[in-house]
Amino acid sequence: MLKLLRDTTFPKNESRKNVLKKGQTHHYSIVLGRVIMLYGRGPAQSRNNKKFPELFKYAKQFVKAHDPKFRHTSLIINKNHAAAPHKDKYNKGHSYIIGLGNYTGGELVFEDGPHKGAHNIKNKWLKFKGDHTHFVKPFKGERYTIVYYSQ
Repeated sequence: MLKLLRDTTFPKNESRKNVLKKGQTHHYSIVLGRVIMLYGRGPAQSRNNKKFPELFKYAKQFVKAHDPKFRHTSLIINKNHAAAPHKDKYNKGHSYIIGLGNYTGGELVFEDGPHKGAHNIKNKWLKFKGDHTHFVKPFKGERYTIVYYSQ
């Protein structure tokens, strides 16, 4: 999975302002699966499903190998992004996250709720509910995260 991530050119994402730190205008990420469309158009399939078919296929297989019973509608892959404090607005139920790459730091921190505290997700799966405020600590190096969720 890591080789595939390294071989992928990540586009700029300027639409998720709630995860950007002050002064940031974008981050690099790919949303796959079903997405919430703005302006009342409801859920639709991400155009990235066709742009990144191999990545979409292997990312789905990756979580299935970890937890075959976990169901999700969507996933986002972030490259070198330390999210600002936020709550996941549209996510329903549990999510999974894993960090990959050659990095130090970058723990996922929950300010409250059942997962309160810092979690090392480097090469480790964490099942969580994103309706509690969370953020990423600073890190050094190459860091990818894959977050699986349902809308």
